[in-house]
Amino acid sequence: MTEARIHDRGYMAYDGPRHGPGRAMANLSYHTVQRVLGLKRSNWQKVLPAIALLISFIPAIVFIGIAAFLPRGDELGLESSADYYGFITGALFLFAAFVAPEAVCTDRRSGMLGLYLASPLSRDTYLVAKAAAIAAVLATMTLGPPILMLIAYTLADAGPDGVTGWLTELGRILASGTALAVFWTALSLAVSSLTARRSLASVGIFVGLLASSAVGDGLAEGADIGDSYALFNLIGLPFEAVFRIFGQTNSEGPPIGEVDTWLIFATLIGLIAAFGAFARWRYRRIEITG
Repeated sequence: MTEARIHDRGYMAYDGPRHGPGRAMANLSYHTVQRVLGLKRSNWQKVLPAIALLISFIPAIVFIGIAAFLPRGDELGLESSADYYGFITGALFLFAAFVAPEAVCTDRRSGMLGLYLASPLSRDTYLVAKAAAIAAVLATMTLGPPILMLIAYTLADAGPDGVTGWLTELGRILASGTALAVFWTALSLAVSSLTARRSLASVGIFVGLLASSAVGDGLAEGADIGDSYALFNLIGLPFEAVFRIFGQTNSEGPPIGEVDTWLIFATLIGLIAAFGAFARWRYRRIEITG
């Protein structure tokens, strides 16, 4: 029989490093990025994030390869960087509907939300950290490929003319990519805040986006009662905003191309604010149990 002894050491105060809410938010964002990308998880949980990232980057790689032989964007059917976002619509749709809900729904279902809120995090800082993580991954998809193409085209002497032209193009890419990332983040958080089940959130986002597209374009075109109804199309709205940022109009596409630019931007900003406010309102009313 092993002899056991108990040593009474008394109360010992913690004398290690102390970090505030900022460090807690950074750590939560970092681990959330790992979670949504399926890192340190099973291979099946890496499939959807990997597919979304591949869909967003493969067209850029193909265009860059072709540009090495035909260094003219217009000869590739890509008149500006705005056209590129049409190639990654599926990637953003896939990520927002089936990957992003994993960032928040699982915490509520597993009870981890209560543990997070017992730390220096509040409900608001928790939500901001989660939004930052989702937006960071989305920004990789919306900013990475166009910037990569801009650099490659510039090295191939097929980029914008002059320093001013190059900086203008870069600014438009940054504005467009950021707008798309923030919009899809706000949308996914708003819907995911309604349920603790990731599958229900995914179905809600998927069906809601398809329904908004059908209703918006149907009212604007099929019912012929006004182009402004196309603003209900939550798939077409952010991408039309990208065209307007680049000084273009997608007039030959869906009816939303006929809507005034100021109304496009006002609706996009309003929806981002509304989605964010709704998610915050929901999280302020979630009961923490256990």
